[in-house]
Amino acid sequence: MNKITLFRRSLTLLAVLVLLSFSSIACGPYMDFDDSHYSVLEEKTFNTSPGKDFNLEAFSGDVVISTSTEPQVYVKVLGNERASKKVHIKFKNSDEGVSVVTKRTDGWNFFNFGSGIRLKFEIVLPKNYNVKVSTAGGDVLLSGLEGKIGLHSSGGDIKLRNTDGNTYVSTSGGDVSAISSSGSLELKTSGGDINIDKFNGNVDASTSGGDITLNGSNGKVSAHTSGGEVSLTYYGENYGIDLASSGGDVQVKLPANFSADARMYASGGNIKCNFPTTNVINISSSKYEAELNNGGNPLVLRSSGGDIVVSNK
Repeated sequence: MNKITLFRRSLTLLAVLVLLSFSSIACGPYMDFDDSHYSVLEEKTFNTSPGKDFNLEAFSGDVVISTSTEPQVYVKVLGNERASKKVHIKFKNSDEGVSVVTKRTDGWNFFNFGSGIRLKFEIVLPKNYNVKVSTAGGDVLLSGLEGKIGLHSSGGDIKLRNTDGNTYVSTSGGDVSAISSSGSLELKTSGGDINIDKFNGNVDASTSGGDITLNGSNGKVSAHTSGGEVSLTYYGENYGIDLASSGGDVQVKLPANFSADARMYASGGNIKCNFPTTNVINISSSKYEAELNNGGNPLVLRSSGGDIVVSNK
């Protein structure tokens, strides 16, 4: 690894540490959240219909969302003693769906920023439902949903399991993972890793400070990291692949019959590819421009600080 790469990684790590420290001051750690030390602040059930929307705006707190076959939205809000005194929770059930908004009763200013309020939201939705969640200081876990998904956290991890629908996820200070997700995925983090396993559909993943690991099929794939490695294991037809790393290796495993118009560039390492090629334009240790098998949609791989390795499974 060269000095430029080390310098870039050091700057990225410093930025991430500052961001994580800021988030922890704001909201405190939530990974060790123990329900036994919290009381139920609100618990409500709303009748609804599949296909509607659920919206949550939380200035703090972990969010856990699961699904059921019932045409109901269930919401339980837990918190510590300070939360019971300082948090106002507003519910709304309308023709569009259900919304929940939390606010501090004492408002917000610099002097009460880290005042020790702890919240957790446990939500059960119909399986076919749309969801939009924003929390400024916690983790988000969602499983089993079929619908449009929008999740944002300013300081925590976001995890998806067994989802089906167009999905947008962003976090400023944590990791993002998705397992067995169908539909288009757009996942972004400013300070963590991205891990997507068994995807089926288009993927757009980006991180400023971590690794990206992808495993799936049947979609256009785009992944970019400024401070880590990119790894892709892909099955099925080529819909287009674009992977880039400014600070690590790019490794790709493809079916033996995978056809593509390949363009690979490594300014800080070597390129290795064991696929048969046709219509060769330029092949060297740092540049690879040729067609794999019979040619096809683009396969674009770039690395500024590592090797590029393409192999068949």
